[in-house]
Amino acid sequence: MRLGTKTLWLGAFGWIAGLAGQEYVGSQACSTCHQAIYDHWTRSAMGRSMSPAVSHLEKAANEVTVRSEKLRRDFAVFAEGGALKQRESGDGFRNEHALSWAIGSGANGLSFVVQRGDHLFQAPLSYYSKIGKWELSPGFDFADYGFNRTIPAACISCHSGRPRPVAGANGQYASPPFAELAIGCENCHGPGHRHIAQKGARAAIVNPARLPAARADEICMNCHQGGDTRIVQPGKTEQDFRPGMRLNDIVAIFRLPRSRENARDTDLLEHHESMRLSQCFSKSGTLSCQTCHNPHASQIDYRAKCLNCHDKKIGAATHPARTSDCIGCHMPKRNVEVIAHSALTNHRIIRQPGQPLPASAFSGPDLLHSNRVEGQALPLLTELQAYGEMADRQPGYLDRFNRLLDQAARTAPAHPLVLATLGRRALRANQLPEAVTHLQAALKAGSKSSTTFEDLGDALGRSGRLEDSAAVLQQGIQAAPFTAVLYKALALRFIQLKRYDQAKTALEQYVERFPEDDFVRKLLQQVSGPR
Repeated sequence: MRLGTKTLWLGAFGWIAGLAGQEYVGSQACSTCHQAIYDHWTRSAMGRSMSPAVSHLEKAANEVTVRSEKLRRDFAVFAEGGALKQRESGDGFRNEHALSWAIGSGANGLSFVVQRGDHLFQAPLSYYSKIGKWELSPGFDFADYGFNRTIPAACISCHSGRPRPVAGANGQYASPPFAELAIGCENCHGPGHRHIAQKGARAAIVNPARLPAARADEICMNCHQGGDTRIVQPGKTEQDFRPGMRLNDIVAIFRLPRSRENARDTDLLEHHESMRLSQCFSKSGTLSCQTCHNPHASQIDYRAKCLNCHDKKIGAATHPARTSDCIGCHMPKRNVEVIAHSALTNHRIIRQPGQPLPASAFSGPDLLHSNRVEGQALPLLTELQAYGEMADRQPGYLDRFNRLLDQAARTAPAHPLVLATLGRRALRANQLPEAVTHLQAALKAGSKSSTTFEDLGDALGRSGRLEDSAAVLQQGIQAAPFTAVLYKALALRFIQLKRYDQAKTALEQYVERFPEDDFVRKLLQQVSGPR
């Protein structure tokens, strides 16, 4: 049975039509009738997924400095004036911002959010609980982000209750950015207004325990199955998902196929797929996320969960000294490769250490659609985006991507995504008139991507249309004010136009937003002369 975009499963499970249009009320409203559950939830990891940064002042009671030899600068975290702050300093510059929110429950650590106007950014230092120390945030040891690593809606949607991102923008949010800070009741049960209005009527709220197991698992998959790319379906946003919907109606999750030469388990946001690769899943026919997890509980006796199925086969005689901790051996935690000092539970339940992946873990060369709905074809635009993203990482997908783009050019020639993608392909082939035509049409059709402005500015500049290029880049800066490449390109255009005062102004604006760029900062000092 296929669900419409705003229709939930009806009938035996009591789901109601039009859930997508219901109003949210916030978790506090649920506590009136469900106080015990609410109290347990607030102590759980998800119930503490985000918090005000000032609630962690004690972690920086004394200023802590972290030196990056690679970047040749210092990062510091400190408490000042009742606020938690971070600072970046180097040769000739100092950049300091107050921290607004902490991301994470603290089980592995905490990262922090900086708000600059209506944009949110990740702070350069994170607190790592395992070692009890501040170090560079994940990814900051590979790239020079400063305070300019935007937090996209796709990321914050799984760490917070109800974020309010601006559709089509990268890192831009409404005011206030969050309607509810931490993950709350309605993330799993759906909007609660009608449930309260109907005095607790069961049919007016989603109870995952009464959903089919696969559908309930999709609530968990929304945040616990990352894949190699996640594509929001045409006309949707991450915020459109409601418990009880098919996840694929909102977002399609893809991953690269495994090769037997590199057949490793991964623990970072691949929990559902790992579970499906377990014999417990394939042989029981009933294993689901809720078999072991009670989202309302702050602590769970996982051994008891295991013994619900295995008590007739497993006892002290067969597992001496290990019966108190089943998951310690069969679901061991492993370090997360891309996040220092962090570990996650391996959700592929193994019988013994080193157990190889089953044959079902391997497949053909196409991208794997993790939450595919049997008999439901993917929208062409979704497939185009997936293969477009993967073609940059795996050139073997480039032919497939180009075929999909040609097909989209015939069937959806006026779509801004198609126009922008055609323009970029033409630009890379140095087909400048074609690139300009497509990219101008993409902006006219509503594209808000900074990449479209960048590509059109480049195509116009290379075509000798310097004035037009400068105008487009200025429009891009207004639409995406924290896109560094637009400022650099604009300064170059003004230099080519011999409008040096405007070039200097563009560089000043760049350095004001991105002071960590040593080269541009020193270049500006040279052209400005002695003060």
